[in-house]
Amino acid sequence: MAQDFTSRDVPIDDVLETGCGLVYRYWTALRGTRFAPAWDDFRLVDLPAHIIPYIRVVDVIDGGRDFKYRFWGTGLGAVRALDRTGGYLSEVDSPRTATALAEYRQIVTEKTGAAYIYKAHGGEHRASLHAPSIRLPLSSDDETVDKIVCYTDFDIKAADWRRFYEERA
Repeated sequence: MAQDFTSRDVPIDDVLETGCGLVYRYWTALRGTRFAPAWDDFRLVDLPAHIIPYIRVVDVIDGGRDFKYRFWGTGLGAVRALDRTGGYLSEVDSPRTATALAEYRQIVTEKTGAAYIYKAHGGEHRASLHAPSIRLPLSSDDETVDKIVCYTDFDIKAADWRRFYEERA
């Protein structure tokens, strides 16, 4: 069965009516006049409980050469049937790794958030799945991006996404 998984950039406004909007509004309130809040300011427990399981946070390594997963929410673990906490993005064996690295590096370079729509097609006679996602920079020195917080709204169709990843494995 043919399967594919892609992402496309969309304006942040396009995902604000989803859980991405909750994360974005929290991030915006914390940053104030700065380009990004610090990780010390961004408290996961201050987010709604249904959001936290679909959050991941990466540490920026060597200005974006690589990214290390600091936090991998339990919802992501359930959907993907894995926990990437402590692992490096460059070590992920996936056709999407190069794209994901480029997307993260864009956040580091541009010092601004980005939104995406993930699309998965499970094959013939299966409906496509769509999930909005947002990535937002964090900065401890108000000059460089040292962490990135990400949220993907898998919540509503988590079982369908889990099935997609199981069939892909």
